Amino acid sequence: MIKDLCRAGVECMTDMSGSRKKDMYRDVVASIIALLLSILIVAFIGKYLWNTTVAELFTFVRPVQSVWQIIGLMLFMSLVK
Repeated sequence: MIKDLCRAGVECMTDMSGSRKKDMYRDVVASIIALLLSILIVAFIGKYLWNTTVAELFTFVRPVQSVWQIIGLMLFMSLVK
């Protein structure tokens, strides 16, 4: 998804003729919206799954209080990977 966003941004900036400028901007905006929507969906589902399964199965894990903690966990896991 991030590859598509970068590709659409590069194509939008490098099109010298301007023939597909409107379509390229639409692709960039659609990619940004899709990325944000997927992050939100994963965050809310991740919070629900963390609190209902992980927090109940393991005693050393506390429940998540907000969606921001799940987003931070996603960022941390992507940096570690």
